[in-house]
Amino acid sequence: MKILPSTFPFTQKKISDVLPECKTRRYTDKHLSNLKLVVTPKGSKTYYAMYKVAGQARSVKVGFANEVSLTDARARVVELVNSEKEKRHRTFLPPDLKKLQTLERLSGFTVQDAYRAYYENHLKHRKTSGNRQHALHHTYTNYLQQILGKLDITELNRKWLAKCLKNIFLAKGYTIHNKCVTVLKAMFNYCLVYEDNYALEFNPASLLKKETGVVRSRYLSMPEIVNLLTELNALNHPVFTDLFKMALFTGARIGNVKSMRWDEIDFNNATWIVPAIKTKTNKTYHLPLTAQAIEILGNRYDQRSESPFVFPSNRSASGHVMGGDAIWKKVITSAGLYSKNKDIRIRKHDLRRTFASLQALKGVDINTISKTLGHTDIKHTQIYAQIDSIKSKAAIDLAFGDLPLNCK
Repeated sequence: MKILPSTFPFTQKKISDVLPECKTRRYTDKHLSNLKLVVTPKGSKTYYAMYKVAGQARSVKVGFANEVSLTDARARVVELVNSEKEKRHRTFLPPDLKKLQTLERLSGFTVQDAYRAYYENHLKHRKTSGNRQHALHHTYTNYLQQILGKLDITELNRKWLAKCLKNIFLAKGYTIHNKCVTVLKAMFNYCLVYEDNYALEFNPASLLKKETGVVRSRYLSMPEIVNLLTELNALNHPVFTDLFKMALFTGARIGNVKSMRWDEIDFNNATWIVPAIKTKTNKTYHLPLTAQAIEILGNRYDQRSESPFVFPSNRSASGHVMGGDAIWKKVITSAGLYSKNKDIRIRKHDLRRTFASLQALKGVDINTISKTLGHTDIKHTQIYAQIDSIKSKAAIDLAFGDLPLNCK
């Protein structure tokens, strides 16, 4: 079978002879480039008028090829194009979402199709803790699917997509916005590389930018640590009292603490051997354990069950404890550390920042702190190791202490 080029001079006979292929094809009339013929795998042949208005692609269905003659289709396209030229002095309005969702599908490849291909062949194979769904899957299904899912890929416009994401930012904040940007870029990049029937030759989300959020620098002062530990002891929870203490005394990520195993603990050398599979750097690192951490682990070891986890759970598919947000909120509220402002509210990850910052305040060098956090690049450690302004002032005063006061 001879495959027709994408552009050829339309004739009634050639239109009749066009055969369907395994994917939707679009042909352009060589005599009138605004006239397109879209042929679906099922054999449907439809004429479209395609042109641009104020830089925006416009597509208007003219009619089915078996109902509209080629001469009438050309006349209709010329009429539409000339009509739009007369309206150029008017203000152009961006595409309306509801109208886009009711348009005739052009490529037959929707945003939902793009995401489904990305999810089934890639995202669902990414490892998550327990039986939890991947964060990007949660983002798409909760924030993007209803808005974009039914749209044909060819209907997406970069400027409109950016406006759509801006609305999500205003409604949900920068965190959700940035996750939406991530999943859109990832799914379209996947389709460009691996999907043969993907209708575009570019990523419509490639120019989307992430919003800058509040840079976290919060760590607990010593009085705040005392208050937190007091409330944890008063709570006396069989799991989370020790778990949150371990997060503070080890500086480990909360997910790693939850999944800590007994075969990772070296009591003789007071070391926690965190395997590469649990680290962001994919490297095993040896974390020295404080006296407080060893005491907690010793007490739990004496009461351990047959589970390999330090913090086991019979209700979790992972075998170790999950969650704990409600208990954390209760504890920090009782300790006077809760704030309605989520940007300054104490989070579990701030225990890691506290672990690093307390070392810095005691004069520990940045390289050593970096090793205790399992970092391979010091620039990542500098985010956590915040230096007290009082200590900084004392250092500056010391530097210029020998300068006579009357010297300017």
